Amino acid sequence: MFACIMVEPKTPGNIGAVARSMANFDISGPLILVNPIYLNDEAYMLACGATAILDEATIVPTYDDALSLVDYAIATSREAGHAYNVRRIPLHPDDLSRALDLDGTVAIVLGREDSGLTNGEVERSDMLVTIPASGAYPTLNVAHAATIIFYELFKACGRPHARREQAASREEREMLYEDFDNIVHMIDHRPYRHRTSSLIFRRVVARSFITSREAYTLKGVLRKTARRLKGAAQDI
Repeated sequence: MFACIMVEPKTPGNIGAVARSMANFDISGPLILVNPIYLNDEAYMLACGATAILDEATIVPTYDDALSLVDYAIATSREAGHAYNVRRIPLHPDDLSRALDLDGTVAIVLGREDSGLTNGEVERSDMLVTIPASGAYPTLNVAHAATIIFYELFKACGRPHARREQAASREEREMLYEDFDNIVHMIDHRPYRHRTSSLIFRRVVARSFITSREAYTLKGVLRKTARRLKGAAQDI
C-alpha cells in the first residue's frame, strides 16, 4: 500500500492538489501531513472529488512521527547527489515498481514548497527519488512532482508482479542496521568512515525492499560475524 507524507506544506491548494492526484492514481494509503498549514476552502476546491482524503488525513507534529506510521519512506528531491554524496544518490520514479511486490506501507515523502527536505530528513528516509527535468529549470511544483510519481506507480500496477512478500518492518531494519554498525565499529576505528558506511548499507538495504525473512537471515549472519570478530580480538 502506498501513502503520502507532506512535510510542513505551506500552501493549502497544494495539499488539495496532492489529495486529488492520490485519488486519480489509486494511492490508497493515508495522506500524512507534518505540521501543515490550516486546510481552508482552497484545499477542498483543488481536491475536487478527493475531499474525503483531506477529511481523513493524519496530522502529526514531526517528521519522525510520520515515519513511525509507515514501513518505508521514499524522499523526493530535485537535488541528486554525486557518487560521493551517498545521502543523495537517487532512484528515478520508474525504479519504484519493485515496491509493489511487498506487503507494507510505502510512503512518498514530499518536501516543503520553498526549501524541500533537509539533509537530515533525507538521511532518515529509506531512499531518495528524483524526477529528471530540464537543467535550465529543474524545480517542479510539489503537486506536479507527486502526480508524476503516483502515475508511475499506477502504471506499474498494471504489470505482472510476483507474489507479495511481507516487507521487513522499520523495527526489523533498524535492528539489522545496528548489527552492521556494530561490526563496522569492531573493524574500523576511524569515526568519520562509520557514518558513510552505515548510510551506504541503509541505502542498499532500502533499495532492495528487503523482506522480513531476508532481514532475519542477514541479521543472523551479521551477529555470527560479530561473535567471531570478538573472539578473534580476545585471542590477540
